[in-house]
Amino acid sequence: MSSLQLPVLLVLAAAAFFLFRKGGTKLSHVLVCAGFGFYLADTAAAANVRSALDSALTAVSVIVS
Repeated sequence: MSSLQLPVLLVLAAAAFFLFRKGGTKLSHVLVCAGFGFYLADTAAAANVRSALDSALTAVSVIVS
């Protein structure tokens, strides 16, 4: 796991937790999104999604620093 994936994973987990607790998101919604993520990771689109996410995170890190 690269050093950038762990913070993204933690941010997404925290967002899901807070949406579940404060935003009125139901547990079923969280489970469906998690299942979709696991399904997407097993498809050919995963490489494109990962590339787009890496590009966006690189752009944000350049702007912030």
